[in-house]
Amino acid sequence: MKRFLCCVLCVCVMLACLPSAYAAVPALTPDASWSVLVPASPTAYERFAAQKLCSVLSEVFGASVRMSSQARAPYIAIGSASEADVSALRDNGYRICAVDGNIHIGGTGVRGLQTGVYRFLEEFCGRRVYTSELTVLPAARQIEVPADTDIRYEPYFEYAETDWRTKNIEEYSLANGLTGGIYRSLPAEAGGTVRYLAFAHTMRWICETEKYRESHPEYLALHGGVRTAGQPCLTNPDVLAIATKNVLELLEKEHDPTASLQIVSVSQNDNYEYCECDACRAYENAHGGAHSAVVLYFVNRIADAVKAAGYDNVAIDTFAYQYTRQAPTGVFPRDNVIVRLCTIECCFCHALDDPSCSRNAEMMRDLRDWSSICERLYIWDYAANYANTCLVFPDFGVIRRNIQIFYEHNVKGIYEEGNFYLPECDTEFGDLRMYLISKCLQDPYRETDAETDGFLAAYYGAGWPHIRKAIDLYTLHAGDRDGHLGIYYSAQDSMRLSNRDVAVIDACWARAKATPAAAQQKARIERSELSWRFWKAGTNKGEFSILNPDRFAEKEKLFEDLQAFGVTTISEGADGDYLDCVCIRYAPVERWNGYEADSESAQRRARFGAFLEKLMPILTFRGFFYRLLCQYVKKGI
Repeated sequence: MKRFLCCVLCVCVMLACLPSAYAAVPALTPDASWSVLVPASPTAYERFAAQKLCSVLSEVFGASVRMSSQARAPYIAIGSASEADVSALRDNGYRICAVDGNIHIGGTGVRGLQTGVYRFLEEFCGRRVYTSELTVLPAARQIEVPADTDIRYEPYFEYAETDWRTKNIEEYSLANGLTGGIYRSLPAEAGGTVRYLAFAHTMRWICETEKYRESHPEYLALHGGVRTAGQPCLTNPDVLAIATKNVLELLEKEHDPTASLQIVSVSQNDNYEYCECDACRAYENAHGGAHSAVVLYFVNRIADAVKAAGYDNVAIDTFAYQYTRQAPTGVFPRDNVIVRLCTIECCFCHALDDPSCSRNAEMMRDLRDWSSICERLYIWDYAANYANTCLVFPDFGVIRRNIQIFYEHNVKGIYEEGNFYLPECDTEFGDLRMYLISKCLQDPYRETDAETDGFLAAYYGAGWPHIRKAIDLYTLHAGDRDGHLGIYYSAQDSMRLSNRDVAVIDACWARAKATPAAAQQKARIERSELSWRFWKAGTNKGEFSILNPDRFAEKEKLFEDLQAFGVTTISEGADGDYLDCVCIRYAPVERWNGYEADSESAQRRARFGAFLEKLMPILTFRGFFYRLLCQYVKKGI
């Protein structure tokens, strides 16, 4: 009995000690009384970071936070004034740590410190820059930073870029880690950008094929027995000399010796007119039969000339794209050559490494092959439907995993091409997709569900859970009959939804619109719903069913609402083409840009449609069966 009582006593003592043993780590509580400590002579980088920190903290606390070079605790120390040891971190990494009651932020390279400051503001102040026009920043008298804080970060990619939104995105880019310089211009003190001096499909001007079409046809590709200016002959030494001269002249004009990296793309034109002359074929056959072999031969020699000229911070970029996607054997990219592998043929509702997707198996093979021979492998990925851009593009299930796969295969840079004409065709979830892409490029392993929910709540207001449900259903049902999703798909092939699924999603949008929200949030809901309505119109679902005699008026209302939201194109390269369609009520929405006002086909379609519209009420007893069906489906929701 005594032994039992002793055991009970010991257990009680241990339980009594648990709260102190497992007590929360004490927190530092910065408020407006804290200062931002900078060195006596701060660099431009340090001054920029300190000013940003002071500005945002002042906004959080509602009182001015000052910058000081005097070490009077408590403070947040920046750059060389801090005790954050960053000597072991790669370029553009940062460290945030608490030491003796103060906070220290240090960084490496040209943007590590700035990135560290933005991370601090996000992590401890709750600041989220969701879009160029939407920033969430909770007000507080003080914030909490655990006393054992020690955050270390190194960038996953040296180049991170997307074109989903391209206007006024400087602050967005800094907050969310976008470093590409095609669509943004960041000041040097903020770290600048990784700038492409020439970006894509550059062989035509670098090799001057049009200039020599008549005088030197041998400079042009021999394709199908005919010389074509569509591509150059890459084994011709004169062509190599011309291209090298043009690249060096470009660098002489545009080179920035202070930039962390500048890139010149020497990449195939956007066609299949590759050279089939004896010399090019012989070189390709000697290196695995890959068309990429002769491209790599050509680019390597330009890269050698660039390096010999002393441009140590310049890389030469080329494509592994369509006919050059296969990696060669026996020829390797120079250390200052970037190979950009393009995913244009892939399926975008399966992760690239999903064993059930035959379409992505070849891409994974090419990714592994290039990764094994290329030290600087980049990716050109795709995130939109270019044939029907008004539609929902249900790729949300693969964004994070695919970026993880790229990182795990030694990829150093990623360009996520999206709807680059978004101002002319903003109907979908472009801002959400851009945010998720940006966050995954910052950290491919971050948890994205909470990020998605936070974005939706801020962007759409209290009705966001209904929109989240709709997005989840889009993702669940993405793809054609075989379960694949391409970037040039019709509405019918982009998602497979039953009438009952349509009714459920209709209810989601109706509830979202019925929930009280700010005017701007309501407008965003209506804008994003356009992509859903466009899908229904393209599949004859919902109010666009062929059983509904009012579908003609619904189609015209869709057209009018698209105009109200500034939509002037419905696909890549079709700017304004659908605006003069005379048979909006009667033509399939995906073909609106194919019915010119003065064409006979448009007139015929309009006449037939008008006849059908008059006939439909008779055939359907004014939609009695359609409405009956709708009521039946709604009861099953």
